[in-house]
Amino acid sequence: MEKRDVLKICRESGFFLDRSILDFFIELEIKEVERIIKKLKGFHINERILSKNILNKYKDRLGLKNEESRDRKNGIDILKNIKGRSGKLEAGDFVSYFRSRFESLRDILIKNGELDNLSSIRRIGRENGVFCIIGMVYSKRITKNKNLFIEVEDLTGKSIVLINKENKELFIRAQNLLLDDIVAFRVSGSNKMLFANDFIYPDAKLKKENIGDRDEFIAFVSDFHIGSKMFLEGNLMRFVDWLNGKIGDSRQKNLAQKVRYLILSGDNIEGVGVYPNQEKFLKIKGCRKQYEKLADILGMIRKDIEIVMCPGQYDAVWVGEPQSAINEKWSGDLNNMENLKLVSNPSIVKIRGLNILVYYGGSVNQFRNLISGGRDLNINDFTNEILKRRHLAPVYGEMDIIPNKNIDDLIINELPDVFVVSGQHRAMIGNYNNILTISTSCWQSRTDFETKVGSEPDPCKVPILNLKSKEIKILDFSGKDIVWESGDDLVCELEDYKK
Repeated sequence: MEKRDVLKICRESGFFLDRSILDFFIELEIKEVERIIKKLKGFHINERILSKNILNKYKDRLGLKNEESRDRKNGIDILKNIKGRSGKLEAGDFVSYFRSRFESLRDILIKNGELDNLSSIRRIGRENGVFCIIGMVYSKRITKNKNLFIEVEDLTGKSIVLINKENKELFIRAQNLLLDDIVAFRVSGSNKMLFANDFIYPDAKLKKENIGDRDEFIAFVSDFHIGSKMFLEGNLMRFVDWLNGKIGDSRQKNLAQKVRYLILSGDNIEGVGVYPNQEKFLKIKGCRKQYEKLADILGMIRKDIEIVMCPGQYDAVWVGEPQSAINEKWSGDLNNMENLKLVSNPSIVKIRGLNILVYYGGSVNQFRNLISGGRDLNINDFTNEILKRRHLAPVYGEMDIIPNKNIDDLIINELPDVFVVSGQHRAMIGNYNNILTISTSCWQSRTDFETKVGSEPDPCKVPILNLKSKEIKILDFSGKDIVWESGDDLVCELEDYKK
């Protein structure tokens, strides 16, 4: 339902809403919102600002499930699963979309509590002063004097923020400011010109590193590219055999028995018509047939392993973001698997106490093009930039997006414990402010396109995460034997596990 309708219903009943509850109500039918508000009014509660805590407190009397358990698949809670949208978009819808994005990230910045003397742009007068403003980067350029000239806007107007080249540290940081970034600027000056002393991203910071509640493991895989002539089927089947306890040494078999969850984060098939002349490189020429092959392979995995699968750019879904779950029209037998849950890209799942943000990673290449500046950056650098901005694709127009006028689905509102991205064809582990970051490998040999652009895939590597200890290890299935990767850059060395 419309945002204004939600606010009108609540206002008439004497209630105000925090942002999380507004987003929750928007996804409901109008009659359901009216029912909830009417019941809350009848409870004669003292609180006038409704929050998640209030809804959870009265959930039984309201006939609601806990907000975190709306969609449960055995041991997995699906906290965010974006549904497909249809209908004509008008100019006003884009305005509402950007307003929603700005308000959400502004609220995050304010909640972080690092802002003094906060002001809107319109309230800055002719007299010089020291202010803090929250604005969206509208444009930026280098002046003749080699200073950085940034035009920013908020809901009240536009202003110019100048970053002096003599402030070298700030100037270097500001080079990575992107169009549409929403940040807080500490400035001095007047409405004629503002001079930046610092700027602050919304940033993702967990106060402490959370751990799960069971000594179980999650395996992270992606980029099967089933249907491609370069699909490494034999290697993937060795992984399946390992999960089923058929291969590996005793230590590896002990670990396989503890794997209870498998996350597939995109490019599950090779698809059709994704790039010119793709048919020359297809072994299976049809999406349905490719998904049938995928269902056959996943069906061989032991049934006590719960599987979550999101789409990617090569799957039979719209190529932009967000992407809804793979439709029954294409997925076929996958819908009949009781241990498989099809989710959107992005999505958030909760497994044994850990919130996991699953994202195919379509914007990572955009970040590489926009901020690398010829520097040798790795996948972790780009995932850190995403978390810093609290947005999966901040630069509008760099990738296809269907805007939701009520809420920006690509904002990272709730901080995850684990952030997994795919699409880069290399396994890599990192940690950003107590958030574990995982990049997944692939199951496809090097393609002509990768050769042309100089990309070196590192296939058949599988990160395995211990839910209870957050320890992680990478297993290598690229050869005949399963190899344990070792090195100082890994999170830990696993001890011998016994059932």
